[in-house]
Amino acid sequence: MSKFSLEIVPKQLERLTNLPENQFGDVYVAFIPGDNHENIARASESILDMGYNPIPHIPARSIISEKELDVFLANLKSAGVNEILAIGGSPKKQEGPFEKTMDIFHTGIIQKYGFREVNIAGHPEGNPDDLDTDNSVLEKASWLRKNNIKFSIVTQWTLDVPKTNDWIIKTKEIIKEKLDYNVTLKIGVAGPAKLTTLINYAKICGVSATTLIVKNKKFGLTKLIKHNPTEIIKGLKHFDQLHFFPFGGIKELTNWIEKREENNVRI
Repeated sequence: MSKFSLEIVPKQLERLTNLPENQFGDVYVAFIPGDNHENIARASESILDMGYNPIPHIPARSIISEKELDVFLANLKSAGVNEILAIGGSPKKQEGPFEKTMDIFHTGIIQKYGFREVNIAGHPEGNPDDLDTDNSVLEKASWLRKNNIKFSIVTQWTLDVPKTNDWIIKTKEIIKEKLDYNVTLKIGVAGPAKLTTLINYAKICGVSATTLIVKNKKFGLTKLIKHNPTEIIKGLKHFDQLHFFPFGGIKELTNWIEKREENNVRI
Protein backbone atom coordinates (compact mmCIF):
# COMPACT_ATOMS: atom_id res chain seq x y z
CA MET A 1 0.00 0.00 0.00
CA SER A 2 1.25 3.49 -0.87
CA LYS A 3 1.83 6.07 1.83
CA PHE A 4 -1.00 8.36 0.77
CA SER A 5 -4.08 8.40 -1.43
CA LEU A 6 -5.68 11.42 -3.07
CA GLU A 7 -9.16 12.54 -4.09
CA ILE A 8 -9.68 14.58 -7.25
CA VAL A 9 -12.31 15.55 -9.81
CA PRO A 10 -11.55 14.86 -13.51
CA LYS A 11 -10.65 18.48 -14.29
CA GLN A 12 -7.64 18.15 -11.94
CA LEU A 13 -6.05 15.34 -13.99
CA GLU A 14 -3.23 17.44 -15.45
CA ARG A 15 -2.23 18.62 -11.98
CA LEU A 16 -1.31 15.08 -10.95
CA THR A 17 2.06 15.77 -12.57
CA ASN A 18 2.75 18.02 -9.54
CA LEU A 19 2.58 15.11 -7.09
CA PRO A 20 5.81 14.10 -5.35
CA GLU A 21 7.36 10.83 -6.53
CA ASN A 22 6.66 7.54 -4.75
CA GLN A 23 4.22 9.04 -2.24
CA PHE A 24 0.84 8.46 -3.84
CA GLY A 25 -0.57 5.30 -5.40
CA ASP A 26 -4.37 5.43 -5.21
CA VAL A 27 -6.23 8.32 -6.83
CA TYR A 28 -9.94 8.47 -6.11
CA VAL A 29 -12.06 10.04 -8.83
CA ALA A 30 -15.03 11.94 -7.42
CA PHE A 31 -18.27 11.72 -9.43
CA ILE A 32 -19.94 14.99 -8.44
CA PRO A 33 -23.47 16.06 -9.41
CA GLY A 34 -23.54 17.30 -13.01
CA ASP A 35 -20.76 14.99 -14.21
CA ASN A 36 -21.36 11.79 -16.15
CA HIS A 37 -20.12 8.21 -15.94
CA GLU A 38 -18.37 8.34 -19.34
CA ASN A 39 -16.18 11.19 -18.10
CA ILE A 40 -15.33 9.29 -14.90
CA ALA A 41 -14.34 6.21 -16.92
CA ARG A 42 -12.13 8.29 -19.24
CA ALA A 43 -10.48 10.03 -16.29
CA SER A 44 -9.85 6.68 -14.61
CA GLU A 45 -8.14 5.36 -17.74
CA SER A 46 -5.95 8.47 -17.92
CA ILE A 47 -4.95 8.05 -14.26
CA LEU A 48 -3.97 4.46 -14.98
CA ASP A 49 -1.85 5.64 -17.93
CA MET A 50 -0.09 8.06 -15.56
CA GLY A 51 0.98 5.19 -13.34
CA TYR A 52 -1.55 5.56 -10.52
CA ASN A 53 -4.31 3.24 -9.34
CA PRO A 54 -7.68 4.88 -10.10
CA ILE A 55 -10.55 4.32 -7.67
CA PRO A 56 -13.66 5.94 -9.16
CA HIS A 57 -16.68 6.84 -7.06
CA ILE A 58 -19.91 4.97 -7.78
CA PRO A 59 -22.53 7.31 -6.26
CA ALA A 60 -25.86 5.48 -5.91
CA ARG A 61 -28.10 8.53 -6.15
CA SER A 62 -26.43 9.77 -9.35
CA ILE A 63 -27.04 6.55 -11.34
CA ILE A 64 -30.24 6.75 -13.38
CA SER A 65 -30.88 3.03 -13.93
CA GLU A 66 -29.53 -0.50 -13.50
CA LYS A 67 -28.58 -0.43 -17.18
CA GLU A 68 -26.46 2.70 -16.68
CA LEU A 69 -24.80 1.09 -13.65
CA ASP A 70 -24.00 -1.97 -15.75
CA VAL A 71 -22.56 0.12 -18.59
CA PHE A 72 -20.58 2.30 -16.15
CA LEU A 73 -18.96 -0.67 -14.42
CA ALA A 74 -18.33 -2.43 -17.75
CA ASN A 75 -16.52 0.67 -19.06
CA LEU A 76 -14.43 0.90 -15.89
CA LYS A 77 -13.46 -2.75 -16.13
CA SER A 78 -12.56 -2.36 -19.81
CA ALA A 79 -10.38 0.64 -18.91
CA GLY A 80 -8.40 -1.51 -16.47
CA VAL A 81 -9.94 -0.28 -13.21
CA ASN A 82 -9.53 -2.78 -10.38
CA GLU A 83 -11.02 -0.88 -7.43
CA ILE A 84 -14.12 1.23 -6.89
CA LEU A 85 -15.62 3.33 -4.08
CA ALA A 86 -19.33 2.66 -3.59
CA ILE A 87 -21.11 5.58 -1.89
CA GLY A 88 -24.58 7.06 -1.50
CA GLY A 89 -23.56 10.30 -3.19
CA SER A 90 -25.24 13.69 -3.09
CA PRO A 91 -28.27 13.71 -0.79
CA LYS A 92 -29.93 16.57 -2.63
CA LYS A 93 -31.19 14.74 -5.70
CA GLN A 94 -31.82 11.07 -6.45
CA GLU A 95 -31.55 10.59 -10.22
CA GLY A 96 -32.79 7.00 -10.44
CA PRO A 97 -33.87 3.95 -8.41
CA PHE A 98 -30.91 3.87 -6.01
CA GLU A 99 -31.26 5.62 -2.67
CA LYS A 100 -28.20 4.16 -0.95
CA THR A 101 -25.11 2.00 -1.51
CA MET A 102 -26.88 -1.21 -0.50
CA ASP A 103 -29.35 -0.70 -3.35
CA ILE A 104 -26.43 -0.95 -5.78
CA PHE A 105 -25.04 -4.00 -4.02
CA HIS A 106 -28.39 -5.81 -4.22
CA THR A 107 -28.48 -5.56 -8.04
CA GLY A 108 -25.70 -8.16 -8.28
CA ILE A 109 -23.94 -6.07 -10.93
CA ILE A 110 -20.82 -5.41 -8.87
CA GLN A 111 -20.20 -9.16 -8.49
CA LYS A 112 -20.54 -9.54 -12.23
CA TYR A 113 -17.37 -7.56 -12.93
CA GLY A 114 -15.13 -9.04 -10.25
CA PHE A 115 -13.35 -5.90 -9.06
CA ARG A 116 -10.30 -6.67 -6.93
CA GLU A 117 -11.52 -4.46 -4.10
CA VAL A 118 -14.57 -2.40 -3.19
CA ASN A 119 -14.11 0.62 -0.93
CA ILE A 120 -16.98 1.89 1.20
CA ALA A 121 -17.37 5.21 3.03
CA GLY A 122 -16.90 5.87 6.72
CA HIS A 123 -17.86 8.96 8.74
CA PRO A 124 -15.91 9.29 12.02
CA GLU A 125 -17.74 12.51 12.92
CA GLY A 126 -21.14 11.16 11.90
CA ASN A 127 -23.18 11.68 8.76
CA PRO A 128 -26.03 14.22 8.78
CA ASP A 129 -27.71 12.26 5.97
CA ASP A 130 -27.52 8.95 7.85
CA LEU A 131 -28.04 9.10 11.60
CA ASP A 132 -27.18 5.39 11.92
CA THR A 133 -23.98 5.58 9.92
CA ASP A 134 -21.97 3.05 11.97
CA ASN A 135 -24.60 0.34 11.48
CA SER A 136 -24.76 1.27 7.80
CA VAL A 137 -21.01 0.65 7.52
CA LEU A 138 -21.39 -2.72 9.23
CA GLU A 139 -24.27 -3.66 6.92
CA LYS A 140 -22.20 -2.90 3.81
CA ALA A 141 -19.14 -4.64 5.24
CA SER A 142 -21.23 -7.71 6.08
CA TRP A 143 -22.59 -7.91 2.55
CA LEU A 144 -19.12 -7.62 1.03
CA ARG A 145 -17.74 -10.25 3.39
CA LYS A 146 -20.64 -12.61 2.62
CA ASN A 147 -19.92 -12.22 -1.10
CA ASN A 148 -16.16 -12.79 -0.64
CA ILE A 149 -15.27 -9.30 -1.86
CA LYS A 150 -12.17 -7.64 -0.42
CA PHE A 151 -13.02 -4.23 1.02
CA SER A 152 -11.56 -1.16 2.70
CA ILE A 153 -13.14 1.85 4.37
CA VAL A 154 -12.18 5.37 3.30
CA THR A 155 -13.49 8.23 5.41
CA GLN A 156 -14.77 11.71 4.96
CA TRP A 157 -12.12 14.26 5.96
CA THR A 158 -11.96 14.83 9.67
CA LEU A 159 -11.20 17.67 12.06
CA ASP A 160 -12.05 15.94 15.34
CA VAL A 161 -9.01 13.83 16.24
CA PRO A 162 -10.27 12.26 19.51
CA LYS A 163 -13.59 11.27 17.94
CA THR A 164 -11.80 9.86 14.88
CA ASN A 165 -9.36 7.83 16.99
CA ASP A 166 -12.26 6.36 18.96
CA TRP A 167 -14.07 5.56 15.70
CA ILE A 168 -10.96 3.83 14.27
CA ILE A 169 -10.61 1.54 17.29
CA LYS A 170 -14.33 0.79 17.49
CA THR A 171 -14.69 0.10 13.75
CA LYS A 172 -11.69 -2.22 13.60
CA GLU A 173 -12.85 -4.11 16.68
CA ILE A 174 -16.45 -4.53 15.52
CA ILE A 175 -15.54 -5.73 12.03
CA LYS A 176 -12.98 -8.13 13.45
CA GLU A 177 -15.43 -9.46 16.03
CA LYS A 178 -18.50 -9.66 13.76
CA LEU A 179 -16.90 -10.57 10.44
CA ASP A 180 -13.47 -11.98 11.33
CA TYR A 181 -11.89 -9.48 8.95
CA ASN A 182 -8.94 -7.11 9.39
CA VAL A 183 -10.25 -4.04 7.64
CA THR A 184 -8.01 -1.36 6.13
CA LEU A 185 -8.97 2.16 7.24
CA LYS A 186 -7.99 5.13 5.09
CA ILE A 187 -8.57 8.34 7.03
CA GLY A 188 -9.55 11.51 5.18
CA VAL A 189 -7.52 14.65 5.85
CA ALA A 190 -7.89 18.07 4.26
CA GLY A 191 -4.68 19.32 2.66
CA PRO A 192 -3.35 22.85 3.24
CA ALA A 193 -5.99 25.45 2.37
CA LYS A 194 -7.39 28.78 3.51
CA LEU A 195 -9.63 28.35 6.53
CA THR A 196 -12.45 30.13 4.74
CA THR A 197 -12.18 27.62 1.88
CA LEU A 198 -12.28 24.73 4.33
CA ILE A 199 -15.33 26.11 6.12
CA ASN A 200 -17.18 26.24 2.81
CA TYR A 201 -16.23 22.64 1.99
CA ALA A 202 -17.20 21.54 5.50
CA LYS A 203 -20.74 22.82 4.93
CA ILE A 204 -20.93 20.87 1.65
CA CYS A 205 -19.40 17.65 3.01
CA GLY A 206 -21.26 17.50 6.31
CA VAL A 207 -18.09 17.90 8.39
CA SER A 208 -18.34 19.83 11.65
CA ALA A 209 -16.63 23.17 11.06
CA THR A 210 -16.87 24.40 14.66
CA THR A 211 -13.10 24.21 15.27
CA LEU A 212 -12.37 26.06 12.05
CA ILE A 213 -14.94 28.77 12.73
CA VAL A 214 -13.57 29.39 16.23
CA LYS A 215 -10.04 29.62 14.85
CA ASN A 216 -11.18 31.94 12.06
CA LYS A 217 -12.96 34.29 14.48
CA LYS A 218 -9.84 34.41 16.59
CA PHE A 219 -7.93 35.75 13.60
CA GLY A 220 -10.62 38.18 12.53
CA LEU A 221 -11.95 36.10 9.60
CA THR A 222 -8.94 36.97 7.50
CA LYS A 223 -8.61 34.99 4.28
CA LEU A 224 -4.87 34.77 4.74
CA ILE A 225 -4.99 32.27 7.61
CA LYS A 226 -4.39 28.73 6.37
CA HIS A 227 -5.33 25.31 7.62
CA ASN A 228 -2.26 23.17 8.29
CA PRO A 229 -2.99 19.42 8.57
CA THR A 230 0.11 18.72 10.66
CA GLU A 231 -1.55 18.77 14.08
CA ILE A 232 -4.43 16.58 12.94
CA ILE A 233 -2.08 14.00 11.42
CA LYS A 234 0.16 14.00 14.50
CA GLY A 235 -2.84 13.18 16.66
CA LEU A 236 -4.29 10.36 14.56
CA LYS A 237 -3.55 6.78 15.63
CA HIS A 238 -4.09 3.20 14.42
CA PHE A 239 -5.05 4.14 10.85
CA ASP A 240 -3.66 2.39 7.76
CA GLN A 241 -3.40 5.21 5.23
CA LEU A 242 -3.95 8.96 4.95
CA HIS A 243 -6.41 10.01 2.27
CA PHE A 244 -5.90 13.64 1.19
CA PHE A 245 -8.57 16.05 -0.03
CA PRO A 246 -6.50 18.80 -1.79
CA PHE A 247 -8.92 21.68 -1.22
CA GLY A 248 -6.10 24.21 -1.44
CA GLY A 249 -4.75 22.63 -4.63
CA ILE A 250 -2.51 19.69 -5.49
CA LYS A 251 0.56 21.90 -5.85
CA GLU A 252 -0.03 23.36 -2.38
CA LEU A 253 -0.30 19.84 -0.95
CA THR A 254 2.88 18.76 -2.71
CA ASN A 255 4.80 21.78 -1.42
CA TRP A 256 3.66 20.99 2.12
CA ILE A 257 4.79 17.35 1.85
CA GLU A 258 8.15 18.24 0.31
CA LYS A 259 8.83 20.94 2.90
CA ARG A 260 8.23 18.45 5.69
CA GLU A 261 10.54 15.94 4.03
CA GLU A 262 13.27 18.55 3.68
CA ASN A 263 13.02 19.18 7.42
CA ASN A 264 12.98 15.42 8.14
CA VAL A 265 9.52 15.67 9.69
CA ARG A 266 7.70 12.34 9.52
CA ILE A 267 4.13 12.34 8.24
